[in-house]
Amino acid sequence: MSDGPLEGLLVLDLTRLLPGGYATLLLADLGADVVKVEEPDKGDYIRWTPPLVGEFSSAHIALNRNKRSITLNLKNDRARELFVKLVAGADVVIESFRPGVMDRLGVGWDALHEVNPSLVYCAISGYGHDGPRAKTAGHDVDYMAYAGALSVMGGDDRPSIPGLQIGDLAGGGMAAVIAILTALHKCRATGEGSFCDISMQDGITSWLSIHAAEFFASGTPPVRERMHLSGAYPCYRVYPAADGWLAVGALEPQFWAALCGALDRNDLLGDGFAVGERRDQVIAELEALFASRTRAEWMETLAEVDACVAPVNDFAEAFADEQVNERHMVVEAPVAGVPWNHVGNPIKISGEDGPLVRREPPRLGEHTAEILGSIGITADEFEELQTLGVV
Repeated sequence: MSDGPLEGLLVLDLTRLLPGGYATLLLADLGADVVKVEEPDKGDYIRWTPPLVGEFSSAHIALNRNKRSITLNLKNDRARELFVKLVAGADVVIESFRPGVMDRLGVGWDALHEVNPSLVYCAISGYGHDGPRAKTAGHDVDYMAYAGALSVMGGDDRPSIPGLQIGDLAGGGMAAVIAILTALHKCRATGEGSFCDISMQDGITSWLSIHAAEFFASGTPPVRERMHLSGAYPCYRVYPAADGWLAVGALEPQFWAALCGALDRNDLLGDGFAVGERRDQVIAELEALFASRTRAEWMETLAEVDACVAPVNDFAEAFADEQVNERHMVVEAPVAGVPWNHVGNPIKISGEDGPLVRREPPRLGEHTAEILGSIGITADEFEELQTLGVV
């Protein structure tokens, strides 16, 4: 059995933290040989992010299964020479430095493209490689704020920071994977590599397409909790139960009608999209009704009702969910001999059902000698490189 559909693809990963780590996790799970190129002694900062599980950070375990690690001090001329040799045989380089950093080191797109014309080079940054903020520092909350997404999240009193890093994961990680696979497809047809310029703000902005279309058409900015799918209507809201919360997504008329029937409130059939005072009245009545029973009681009542109602699960409930486990989105595989639950890969491809974890998360520089050996570095030469601080 192969390691996956991307077996044979060599990816040199210079990224740190979440966006690039998540992108290369998806590639590694699908069979790519992902080599983390890390700074000696320090490595990817996520290695040291609490909580620690033995010698490993839980975040490092989450993002770095199925990868190898090499240490190279790219500020050193000899290390850069070795990196360029690795690039000559690689398919993809992915990095997440500020624009200009790799060029200053002499290993940016132009230099590496000359060495390997078929190379796919992916750069993930907050704002992209051009524009007035290209070199501005930022984090997920900043990209969300600039893109306008933060303005529509939260309650009436203030914007709220989402519990997930949307820019990092979607605007950075998933967008990078899409770009890399697209560029590889182009390369297969033309033999020519590509520079993929991935901006996390761009990615978030693209997620606002429907909201933007309404704004362009009306000239009216969306308002928190007053948008179609963020609580504006009684048929699409989160309601309190006696012991938690219920998500009601009865958007289509048939779902709303089914819900009203199950609640014995057919008098509300015409109020799914109520506005103004009537909206507030219907929401208040439904809040009182849902709060009269527990989530489990409501889910039992609605079990056979096609009404798009779900319990708002906490993490323990979510990861014990039958659907999640049937879809192999929680997989147990030990790490350093310790039992560990891994979140599965969301990409399901027929005929590709091998083990999720083929290689444990690497220790810093664990595969340096092995990888450099593939480009002709002997054991004696490796010892010298260590002495000189190259690796």
